[in-house]
Amino acid sequence: MPAGRINQCEACYWRGLLKKRIAMNQVAFLAQTIARHFEHYADWLAATVGENKAAITLNKYLSFFLEMEKVWKDIPDYARLVAHFSAEGLRRVRLPIRWMEETGLIVKDVGVQAEDSEKRQIAGMLKALEGDLAGLPILKGYHDSLMVKAKAGKLSLRSVRLAMSPAKALMLEAQKMGLKKPDQRAVDVYLAKVPGQRAALTGFVRYLRESHSVEVVMPKSKEGAAQKARQRKLEQEMLAMMREGGEGEEFLRRWVSVGLVYFHGLPRNVGRAVDVMRTDGKGVAIQIEGKLYWVPLMRLDSGSPSFWQDGTRPNTGT
Repeated sequence: MPAGRINQCEACYWRGLLKKRIAMNQVAFLAQTIARHFEHYADWLAATVGENKAAITLNKYLSFFLEMEKVWKDIPDYARLVAHFSAEGLRRVRLPIRWMEETGLIVKDVGVQAEDSEKRQIAGMLKALEGDLAGLPILKGYHDSLMVKAKAGKLSLRSVRLAMSPAKALMLEAQKMGLKKPDQRAVDVYLAKVPGQRAALTGFVRYLRESHSVEVVMPKSKEGAAQKARQRKLEQEMLAMMREGGEGEEFLRRWVSVGLVYFHGLPRNVGRAVDVMRTDGKGVAIQIEGKLYWVPLMRLDSGSPSFWQDGTRPNTGT
C-alpha cells in the first residue's frame, strides 16, 4: 500500500480527496445555486477525466465559478459569458464550458464567437498606436465614426475591421516618416507598397480630409498596379522553386498550383486537387471542368533556370 494511504486503495484515496476538495471549495460560495453547479461539475469532471485527474485539477476552475457568482449569481447565457470573459478567455476553461454545453446550461453560438474575434482584432489595431499621442486620437476618431454606422446596422464588425486595417497601417507609415498626421506622400508610399488596399483606404482618406483638414486625396489608379504586384510575387515564388530544383509528385503539384495562378489566373488551390497529366517534358496539361490548361516546366540545360517555350501546346492525346 503506498505511503500516506494506509488501509486505502488508490481509487479510494482519489475519490476521498475529490470529495474533500469539493466540500472545501463549496464553502467559498455565497449563492447555493452556484455551489450546486460546482458540485455537479466536479461529478461530471470525475466521470469524464477520472477521479484522480479531477481531484488534481478541480481547484483551478474555482475562480471561474466564483466570478460567475459575483457577476450573475448563476450561470448566464453564452453571449454574456463571451462578453465578460472573451472567447479567448473561455478557451482557458474549456472543460467547464463543455460541461455547460453537454448539460444544456448554455448553447454555444459561433456568431457570438466571431463577433468577439472581430472586436479583439479591432482593439488590437488601436493598441498598435497606443504610444502615438498624435496618431491614436485620429485612428480612434475614425474607429468611433465606423462604430456609429455599425450600431445603426449600416456596417458589420467585419467591415469595420477591414476599414481599420489599412487606416492603422497608414498611420504607422506616417509615424515612420516622422509625421503627426499622414500627408499625401505617406498615402502614395503606402499604396505603392500595397496597391490592393486602395479601395479599403478610401474611407479613411476622406475622413482625414473632412475631419482633420489634411490635404490628401486618393492618387489616380495605376492600371493593373495591384495585378502587377501579384504577378511579381508569383514570379519570385516560381524563381525560388526553380532554384530549389525539386522533383516528385508533391513538388510538381506545387509548381502546377502556382503556374495555374500565374499563367491562367485560376485560384491557387485548384492545382492541388486536379489530376496532373505529364506531357513530353516541356510542360504539364491539366484538365479542369472539361477545359485543358497547360503549364510549362522548368528547363535547366540553358545555364540558368528558365521555361520551356516552343510556342505550341504539347500533344496530350486528348
